[in-house]
Amino acid sequence: MRQAIGSTFLYNIIIVFIVITFGFLAATLSYMKSFKVNGKIANSLEKFEGYNVLSSAEIETSLANLGYRTSTVGNLNCPDRKHKGKTYSPVQEFGTNFKYCVYEYPKENGYFTYGILTYIYMDIPIVGGTFSLPVYSETERIYEFSQR
Repeated sequence: MRQAIGSTFLYNIIIVFIVITFGFLAATLSYMKSFKVNGKIANSLEKFEGYNVLSSAEIETSLANLGYRTSTVGNLNCPDRKHKGKTYSPVQEFGTNFKYCVYEYPKENGYFTYGILTYIYMDIPIVGGTFSLPVYSETERIYEFSQR
């Protein structure tokens, strides 16, 4: 009666526990990285007062430094986004090497805002697949002091 639980069953429980623990850890780190990317994009948009050539160049540099996943050619299909009952298309006037979407929302009381959509990428090594989850955030109010 000393070995009521078989060692094989116990090893299976330990392996499942380790896989689940590392899965949660990987998901948490990816989620944190995605919000860091959103923060860098938002800071650039606020710094250069909108999505323009200067902010686009800074976004590209920041994403390359963070190690955000580059996109493949033709993989920049950003979905339309609803905001306050209206549908908006993404603002992607400039070439990008990364998959992120920027949405410009119209002026209200002298300010405008941007919506930012990035993705969490998860690779599943056992299955060999990759899936992505969208993460959305918005910038603070950006006041327009001069004409663009």
